[in-house]
Amino acid sequence: MIKLILTDLDETLIHFGLARATDNAIAAIRRAEAAGVTFAATTGRIRQGACAAFGFARECTRSAVMSNGQLVLADGQLIGQVELCREGMERLAEELVGDRDFMLNVIMRAETMEPVRVIVSDDPDAAGHAFRADSDDVVVMDHLPDGPLVKSNIHVMGGVERMGEVRARLEALCPGIRLMSPGPQVPTFDVAPEGWSKAKGAELLRRHLGIGVDEVAAFGDAENDLELLGFYPNSVAVANAVPEVASAARWHIGASADDAVADAIWDIARASAEGRMPDFMCEAANERGLAMRARPAGDRKVESLPYFTPRA
Repeated sequence: MIKLILTDLDETLIHFGLARATDNAIAAIRRAEAAGVTFAATTGRIRQGACAAFGFARECTRSAVMSNGQLVLADGQLIGQVELCREGMERLAEELVGDRDFMLNVIMRAETMEPVRVIVSDDPDAAGHAFRADSDDVVVMDHLPDGPLVKSNIHVMGGVERMGEVRARLEALCPGIRLMSPGPQVPTFDVAPEGWSKAKGAELLRRHLGIGVDEVAAFGDAENDLELLGFYPNSVAVANAVPEVASAARWHIGASADDAVADAIWDIARASAEGRMPDFMCEAANERGLAMRARPAGDRKVESLPYFTPRA
């Protein structure tokens, strides 16, 4: 049965434009936790943003995989923190500091509830052009700040249509980092350590909890979920997932707009209380319309992660 739920937030659990998860989703998470299932938001957000996603309902964020796997919480304790490559970030800052087409953001103290957002720019008015405030405190400086770097993103001022042209250039210039899209409608790149992902952070949590790979349900929609869904056998894509994610997932459900992940969590909660797999994770569910599509795990390509071996 499922013992760990890993789900992306934006456009997976939470529909685009909503300030937080629905009451239905929060109730489902509480029921799953009561049934002995660990819930972990698996997101590009930092701790403050992850907590805000549930109206600061603490039981929904006791465990979490944040900043695309760079920060990992288990039962309220930070068990993993992976920093961005300082050399790569210094090179990225040098490249973007005077370019008004981009905004380089770095979040300091991302693991706390009082983060500080740094905009790396030589424009003293850059804070007024901020795409999204991930923290209450915003500092503008023309160089990379000292201290651990565990959250950064690049806002592309020209919109999503410009993202493709800049990605390869920046990755080639900046060693030790990778750029990932958090969603096709957002003109932003998440900056991550090369070779790291949500899947790596999720594995830290799973192993800490002593849960089997096949006892994990992983939900996602966008590129930064791809390795997560490619790693776990019980991977689930929402109907609005990008094609690559839909192809990587074993199971398929409705759209984020329909609160489909919340319904799936209710199903997991009921099934786990009864010691069985949820209804939507069975081939017969396709015929009853409970899932959009399913393929046997052996028919999927499962990408191996360095020093982790997925169970197909």
